[in-house]
Amino acid sequence: MPADASQSVESGVPPEEERLTPAMRQYWEQKQQVPGAILLFRMGDFYEMFYEDAELGARVLGIALTSRDGGRTPLAGIPHHALESYLAKLVGAGYKVAISEQVEDPRQARGIVQRAIVRIVTPGTLTDETLLERTRPNVLAAVATPPAGGPSDRGDPGLAWLELSTGEFVVLTAPMDRLMNELGRLDPAEVLLADEVAWGRDDLTSAVRCRTQAVVTLRSPTDFAPQRAAQVLREHFETAGLEGFGFEHVDASVQAAGALLAYVRETQRLAATHLRPPRRQPLESHMILDAVTLRSLEVERTLRTGAREGTLLAAVDRTRNPMGARLLRTWLRYPLRDVAEIGRRQRLVRWLRDATAVRTAVHRALSEIGDLERTLGRLGVQRCTPRDVRTLGDGLARLREIRALLEQGGLPEAQALAEQLTGLDELAAGLCAALRPDAPVTLREGGIFAEGYHAELDRLRSMQRDGQQWLAQFQAREIQRTGIPSLKVAYNKVFGFYIEVTHTHQRRVPPDYVRKQTTKNAERYVTEELKRHEAEVLSAETKANSLEYELFVSLRDGLRPQIPAMQRAAGALAELDVLAGWAELAGERHYGCPEFVSEPILEIRDGRHPVLEQALGEQFVPNDTELVAGGRSLALITGPNMAGKSTYIRQVALLVLLAQCGAWVPARRMRLGLVDRIFTRVGATDELVRDQSTFMVEMVETANILHNATPYSLVILDEVGRGTSTFDGIALAWAITEHLATRIGCRTLFATHYHELTELGELLEPVFNLNVAVREYEDQVVFLHRIVPGAAGRSYGLHVGKLAGLPRSVLERANAVLIELERTFARESQRPVLAAAQRRRIRQLRLFEEPEELIVRQLRDLDPATCTPTEALARIRLWRQALGLVDPPPPEGS
Repeated sequence: MPADASQSVESGVPPEEERLTPAMRQYWEQKQQVPGAILLFRMGDFYEMFYEDAELGARVLGIALTSRDGGRTPLAGIPHHALESYLAKLVGAGYKVAISEQVEDPRQARGIVQRAIVRIVTPGTLTDETLLERTRPNVLAAVATPPAGGPSDRGDPGLAWLELSTGEFVVLTAPMDRLMNELGRLDPAEVLLADEVAWGRDDLTSAVRCRTQAVVTLRSPTDFAPQRAAQVLREHFETAGLEGFGFEHVDASVQAAGALLAYVRETQRLAATHLRPPRRQPLESHMILDAVTLRSLEVERTLRTGAREGTLLAAVDRTRNPMGARLLRTWLRYPLRDVAEIGRRQRLVRWLRDATAVRTAVHRALSEIGDLERTLGRLGVQRCTPRDVRTLGDGLARLREIRALLEQGGLPEAQALAEQLTGLDELAAGLCAALRPDAPVTLREGGIFAEGYHAELDRLRSMQRDGQQWLAQFQAREIQRTGIPSLKVAYNKVFGFYIEVTHTHQRRVPPDYVRKQTTKNAERYVTEELKRHEAEVLSAETKANSLEYELFVSLRDGLRPQIPAMQRAAGALAELDVLAGWAELAGERHYGCPEFVSEPILEIRDGRHPVLEQALGEQFVPNDTELVAGGRSLALITGPNMAGKSTYIRQVALLVLLAQCGAWVPARRMRLGLVDRIFTRVGATDELVRDQSTFMVEMVETANILHNATPYSLVILDEVGRGTSTFDGIALAWAITEHLATRIGCRTLFATHYHELTELGELLEPVFNLNVAVREYEDQVVFLHRIVPGAAGRSYGLHVGKLAGLPRSVLERANAVLIELERTFARESQRPVLAAAQRRRIRQLRLFEEPEELIVRQLRDLDPATCTPTEALARIRLWRQALGLVDPPPPEGS
């Protein structure tokens, strides 16, 4: 994929003017209008590419590269009817594609056919159904920094993003690190940056590419200028100012929004009338989830394969409509921090869970309604087809039924959803009455409108139908007149209407028959009467098709004022789809409704992993969790490999995420105070492109946690410190645990194999130990997957190696080495430790203290004036024992 969409294709230099044909001159004029884009130039039944575009297109699309003008002009083409499939490949590879269409009928053209670039397709501006993933938003984003010293130099940079296929438009301002986190969470298809930005173009481009897979498109700084951006927004939304949208002044988010809108107007070549006014998203409105956390928790893609199957999204998706599927993904990426809104969703889930008949009917209706949001998107950019509009009418016609279902039971939240579905019944009826049920996807070939919609159209169609009847009557008359029983009157697009007579009856052909064509077995003729009929029929068909096109354009344009109401209804349907799916899941798998409290606690009874439980069924072992920020806030979890430590800590994080989305959760009971952010440090891989080793990635992610976690955060740590030497790793893990427990005080789950850390459970009040229970029988170990209080005694690593199939000789040698290591370090492990009371008073304690250092420190604290000879002798003996020295037995008789 090209790193920069605006520089993906060289524009090239046109050859000498005198060598160009009129068509090629037209091509080069349009090519100069779209630098950096592949130009698909419509010529008859093909879209042609020339020069560098042809070479690139042939390579990306796997099509033949030919040439013209004696090999001087490389050429590659694609059939016009296969545009979407080839366009998908080009855009999927990250290229910008300009489409030049014939804008006049070639049959009526005088000289060269007029062509025009009708749109520019980029990864972030897709609207065609065939180019989009049905269940995934396609986001176009822009990042802007305030110009230094300018009127908008007021601090934070701005981020704006929109979904052109649905009309969603959102902005925010934030510090750059937070803004980059938001960009990673959005996962945009394309990001716009100014070619010159205050933060540094190269630095900003690098930051975007590190956090997303998006194509970066560099734009003129003029598009990001405060005055220009504000003007573009005012013109598009036809307002005198931006205060009505919540913008008291032009900050960097307005600059980004204006740049986005200018880009959309340039690529679509018209105003996208379905775009909603930009909505400001407050930073505190949603839980923060950065890209690392989304990846570590496998919210949308698994770590190993990147597949959807096996993710949280797949596990909780019971939607029946693409609109709901996209909204579900958005909700999982943006959990709430508003208890009132969480409660509203929870109550709707409860009502839909209990009202089984209502939920079943809602699901059936939603599965039969099309993707209204994206249909409205195509309507907004004037690319919807007759079939789209008929589908829109059919979908809107189901609103009455769904509204009646929601009004049952009297739940206020359901009534509020029903109100968003009002006011469109008459429009739905009008569309269904106007368009044929089998309305086509093409605009200029007729068959769009139903009988009775337009009188003149009906008259022209009647002429076409009567024409068929006339032909039958004409054929019967000619058979009777000529006495030729096999005479046939027919039509084809090449020769028009004709009379066909087999060679057997040539002697009976009347003299007024004019020969038109000879075939193998017959001759074809035409008469003056038949020619007059042909002119009338073809004229009626042409006029009818032209009239239908005009009528459809008028109907389509007349729908635009209704777009906001239809978008409101589509949004309500998407929300209902998600909630009904969650209700089905809650009833099917016996989920519980989380309770939110003001205290920063996290209490879960019989919690289950939402993904693994569905795979394992009753074999999954539920577990409890109890954390209190500022109290017993940090759980150190030890136990064998494969016993379930990592599953347990991820499970807790996923339940918190689901709870703050407003969903019910797989637990008997759950109580929690709102979490402002979930941090994860789970697994790591090398990031060679960024010149970072596995351990460096681990430390960078841990540093992010320690700098940004608050007492209201949830932190999930898995094997921190394992990427370096044992002593370095233990020291780091110890210090990190102390920092989280004593300085931040957030709710934390730390799974580790460093058993030395369990001593912190006695040293620090907020820290307590948990372990995964096992049962040993002879040389076998059974994992119980039950989390119990206390520290584990062993990690059973050799047992796991045995299960993995390590050779017996390796296991035997490893066991011998383990025994020797345990014997070697036994002395250190048996050293005296500080008394419990002393430990409680010491806030910072070194993990290991060498005997010599201990002796020196105690000597410094010793007061010879108050120490008796007996006490001095006892201390000397203790010091010698600490050094591993064995005193000789006392002499006999002493």
